[in-house]
Parts: sequence; structure tokens; C-alpha cells
Amino acid sequence: MESRTQELMPDFHRQSRTELVGNRTRHVITFNPNSAKPGEEIYVNIPKLKPDSVLVPASMALVFDFKNANEKSWFRNNLGNLLQKRLEIRLAGENVYDNSGESLMEVYKDLWMDEKQRADMIEDGIAAEAGIAAEAVRKKISKDDEANTDADAVALFGVFGTKQRIKINKIIGDHGLYAPYHSANDLQYVITLPQATEIMNAQSGESVEGYTLENIELEYESIENNHLARKSENLYGAERELSFEHVTLMKKTEWDKSATIVNETIDVPRRGMKAVVMLFTDKTPTDSEDYINPNIEKVKVTIEGVPNVIYSQGMTKTRMYEEAKRLFGSDANSQQSLVKFYKDKKFALVIDLRTANDEKTYGNGVKIQNTQSGILVEITKKATTANVVCYTFVLSDGVIKIANGQLSGVRY
Repeated sequence: MESRTQELMPDFHRQSRTELVGNRTRHVITFNPNSAKPGEEIYVNIPKLKPDSVLVPASMALVFDFKNANEKSWFRNNLGNLLQKRLEIRLAGENVYDNSGESLMEVYKDLWMDEKQRADMIEDGIAAEAGIAAEAVRKKISKDDEANTDADAVALFGVFGTKQRIKINKIIGDHGLYAPYHSANDLQYVITLPQATEIMNAQSGESVEGYTLENIELEYESIENNHLARKSENLYGAERELSFEHVTLMKKTEWDKSATIVNETIDVPRRGMKAVVMLFTDKTPTDSEDYINPNIEKVKVTIEGVPNVIYSQGMTKTRMYEEAKRLFGSDANSQQSLVKFYKDKKFALVIDLRTANDEKTYGNGVKIQNTQSGILVEITKKATTANVVCYTFVLSDGVIKIANGQLSGVRY
């Protein structure tokens, strides 16, 4: 109704004038080295462009053929993120981002996406919803098995074959067109690949033997426009701040199945801590998208000596979906539901420390100064049938400060 009312205003116009006039070019560059194996690091540097060109944000990706070492195994869902076991982002030799649990967090975030979005992400190793058909697609890509006659698998394999991709868009994807020609320092992405057993399953009685990323290419788009290039260059030539979400895996702990009270502490200083997120898996997970609920009943939070800052009487299990949705499900098209969250292994314990749940707002997290007190999370739970592994992440407001084209500081 609001948009309809706006359309009836005398000064309404649907289209807007733009300065984005120029040749759009899709670049495909053979990567060097053009293959990689489990445990190796892949170094991705922002490519230098011509002086009159700008880089299109969120257009960079590594595209490759996924080659399985045998025909008895296949990769788990969301391969593009699974391959990023650890992600480091460096600028002028300094780490501005370093998350050794990158795949765990990014795979979980994607569970909140719209189902249509996920269905269109076959190149990212997502075969839509879990199930027999989805598994058949991943098996076809992993094994190129002629006996696999699933209609969807055959059709998609006929188009994409074994091609998969890893998107390269963190930080740079949030800040508009980028002109790297005159930059003194450019971002470098370092991706550590996982072992095969961490991202693949094998059929009964067989083992996972390994994989190789072959024929690696770097893809990105540029626009030739001297005016845009000069404007972008001037932004980085003066003083500019690049805001981003800084995510780090603080600790990995194992909860005993008989434990009914668990205390976790977070004692790192942050200028703006957005949230504490705890993800839980089985000790030896077999599915990349299984995040289990370890029978949590209630959570009490103490921040720098002040108890129950979020919920005056503590957060009960009835409010845990609400908190998770506040952080991950702000998109109206989110496919995650209350039933899936609690019942279908899509659980996360989220302690949202932001004032407002606007994902596009920077700087509304809590300032943590007293690291001796820090944050104490007291969890009351029921016993479980097996031990559970807890991954504790800290999400913060990060900012990179650039002056005269060079790095002048990083804070989070």
C-alpha cells in the first residue's frame, strides 16, 4: 500500500539516471597454480585493471573442476563454502580478517536463505533442499557416474559438468566500484582447503580418498569508465573507512553428554561486539548442514559483571529462535522456520548484542573493555545421548581505515 501511494505522487518516477555507462567486460584468467589439493592454501590477489576501469563488487570468484579421487564418495552440500575452512584477508601484509571456522559459519548463514536462491546455486555446490534428488545431483558432479540417471542430476550435469566455484566478495563486495590501478595496497584472500574427510561422504563400506581442484580460473567483471575510475580512486586516495562484519572462531569445546550446566567465557576486547554465536555439531558429523540443539533449556548472560543484560530473567528456549532470527533472518524471504530451527537440525544459540537488528547498520554493537570479566554465558541444559562439539564465534563491527591509498589502521 505504501509503494502504491508513492506511485500516485505527482513527482513519482520509476527509473533513475545513472553514470554507469561503459564497456562491461567479463574476465576469465587462468589461475597460477591452476590446481589445489586438501590442506593447501590458495592465494587470491585483487587484479590490477587499466587506469580507466573499475572492478564490479561481488563479481569475483574462483571457478574450477572438482575432481574426486574415487567414485565411491561425494561432497556434502554447499561445497563453495565448505572449501573455505579458514579464510584470511590481508592488506599491506596485515591480517584484517582471520576466521578458522569460516565454512561452519557461512554454511549456517546460507540455511536462512530463500529456497529459490538456494535452488539457483548449483555452481556453489548447493543442491537445493536436502533429500535423495539433491544428493543425486552432488553425486553426479562428484563422480560423473553414468549409472546415475536422476533427471535433475543429468540435466544440471549436462550444463555445468564438474564446474564449481568459490565466491570472493567479503569486504570488497560491500563498498561499491573499486579502482585498484593506483592503490598502494590491495586486499589478498588466503583460503585454506579442508581435508577430504571433512567435506565428503562415502558409500557404505568405502572410504573417502581425496579431491583436487583442477583448471582453476579467476573470474571477475570490470566497467570501463574514466569518470567512475577517477571518483573511486579519489575515495581511496583520501581518507576512507571500509566497514565489514568481522567473524572469528574464539574456541571449540566438547560438551559431555551428561552435563546439565555449561559455562562459556568470551574475554576478548571489542569496540563493537555484534553477537556471540554458538554452533553445535556431532563429534563426527556426516552432514554439512546439521547444526544440532544440545537440549538447551535456559541461558543467562553476564557482561562485564552485569548479569542478564539481554533477558532480565535469562533467555528461555522459547526465545532462542527469535534471537537467531534477529541476527540471521532479517530478510523477509528467509526460508528458515521455527520448526526447522528446533526440529530439523538448524539450531544456533545466538546472543545478539546489537541495539537494532538492521544488518546494514554499522557500529551498534556493545563495547567490551574489561577482559577480566568479559562475557559469561551460563547454559542450563538436559543430558544428551552423545557428546556435542560447541563452536563459539564472536561477530564484531570491523573497520579498515585507509589514508592516501594506504592502510592506516584496523579495529573491531
